[in-house]
Amino acid sequence: MPKIQAVRPGSLAEELELEPGDEIKSINGQPIKDIIDYQFAITDEAIELEVIKSNGEEWLIDVEKGYDETLGVDWEHPTVDRIKLCHNKCVFCFVDQIPGNMRQTLNMRDDDYRLSFLHGNFVTLTNLKQADLERIARLKMSPLNISVHTTNPELRNFMVGHKKAGEILNQIAYLAEHEIEMNTQIVLCPGMNDGEELDRTIRELAPYWPQVRTLSVVPVGLTKHRRGLAEIRSVTPEEADRVISQVEAWQEKFLQEKGAAFVHAADEFYVMAGREVPPAERYDEFAQTENGVGLIRNFLDELEEIKEQIPSSLKERRHVAVVTGMSPADTIRRGIRLLENVGNLRVDLHVIRNDFYGHMVTVTGLITGFDIVAQLKDTCTADLVMIPDIMLKDDADIFLDDYTVDRLSAELGKPVLVLPANATGLIKGALGMTDKLPPRRRYEATLAHSGMLGCAGGF
Repeated sequence: MPKIQAVRPGSLAEELELEPGDEIKSINGQPIKDIIDYQFAITDEAIELEVIKSNGEEWLIDVEKGYDETLGVDWEHPTVDRIKLCHNKCVFCFVDQIPGNMRQTLNMRDDDYRLSFLHGNFVTLTNLKQADLERIARLKMSPLNISVHTTNPELRNFMVGHKKAGEILNQIAYLAEHEIEMNTQIVLCPGMNDGEELDRTIRELAPYWPQVRTLSVVPVGLTKHRRGLAEIRSVTPEEADRVISQVEAWQEKFLQEKGAAFVHAADEFYVMAGREVPPAERYDEFAQTENGVGLIRNFLDELEEIKEQIPSSLKERRHVAVVTGMSPADTIRRGIRLLENVGNLRVDLHVIRNDFYGHMVTVTGLITGFDIVAQLKDTCTADLVMIPDIMLKDDADIFLDDYTVDRLSAELGKPVLVLPANATGLIKGALGMTDKLPPRRRYEATLAHSGMLGCAGGF
C-alpha cells in the first residue's frame, strides 16, 4: 500500500488530517497498488478513502474534490510501490561510470515504464511481462520513451546485456497496434550500432510512424571512471559529420513520404562536427529537447525573438559571469555578443572543463560545484555569477557532487544567480531583468538510459 512520506501545507490531505506514515488502502473500493492506480482513481470528484493510520487505526473518509485536485502528498516511493529496477548490463551505461560515493539516487538504475509515462524516463522494456504490455495498452499510457539502440536482435542482446533485449521490435509493434505513442532513442557507439546498423534501425522503426513519433540519435557519453567495462570509444568529429549526413538523408526521404523528419541527430553531433543545426521545421515539434535534440535551435531562435528587447545602456554598472560547459560554449557566445554594446554592462564567459567526470564529458548539466570553484576562484572578477538550473537537482539547489549553491557562493565570495537554461535566462539575467523571467523550471535528467544525460543543453 502507498505510504505517505510528507503532507504539503494547504493540501487536501492536510484538511483530512492525514499524516506521514499513513497508508492509502483503497480509493472508491479500488486497491491502490502503484502510482498509476492512484493517478486514475484520484481523478474522481467524489471519493471514498480507506486509510490505515500510522497507529493502526482504520479510517473511511468521504470527500468531494475538484477533478484535477490530488491529495497533495509525497509518497515514500515515487511509484508508490517500489521502482522497477534495471537488470540490464548495457555496455555504455553511465551509472557504471560514476564514482561509487555519489548520492544514492545517482547510482540507482531504474527501468520502470510507469516513470516513462509520468516523467519521460527512457526505458528498455526488457523487464516487461505480457501483463505489463496489456496494462499499458488498456490504460492508454502514452507517450512512452524507449531506448532502442538497435533493432538487430543479436546486437541488442549484446549492447543491452539482457537475453530478452532482442524482442524490442515485437514489443514496439504491439504498442503501436494499440495506438501507444513512443519516442525512441539510439545511444550511438562507434563500431557497434553506427553505419549500416544505424540505417537498419532507422529503416525498421520507420514503418511504425506515427505511433513511433520520433527517433533520436545521441552520442555515447564516457567518463574517466570507466574501468573494467566493455571497450568503447567516443565519437570523433569525422564520425559525427557522417552521422549527421546519414540522418539528414533519411530526413529528406521521410519529409517527402510522411511530412515529418522522424529521425534526429542530437545537438552534440553538430557541435562535434562544427556544423550549423537544422531549422526549426526539422525538429518535429521538438519532442526530444530533454534528450539534447533541438536545444541549440530553440536557443538561437529565442535569441532572435528577444534581441529587440535589449537596451542600449544600463543605468548602473553591472559585471556578471556566465558559467557553461564546453559543448554549448560557442552557442552561448552568440548570445553574449548581442550584449557587447550595452553600456555599463560587462559579461564574462567561463567555460568549465569537467575534471570530475573527465574531459570527454562536455555538457553543462554534468558540471560539479567543485569544478566551478576550482576554475573560477582565482580568475573570476565579476560581481555576480550566473549558472543555469540544469546543473542542479530538481528539488534542491544541489550540484551532482552535493555542493550547494550557498556553498558555491561562499567559496567564490560573490552571489550566485540560478536562471532558466535558455536564451531568455541568459539575456535577462545578464541585464538584471530577473523579475521578467518565467518561473524557474525544475527537473532532473534521467540518468540510467541516456547516453549524454541532457546533451548540449543550457548555457
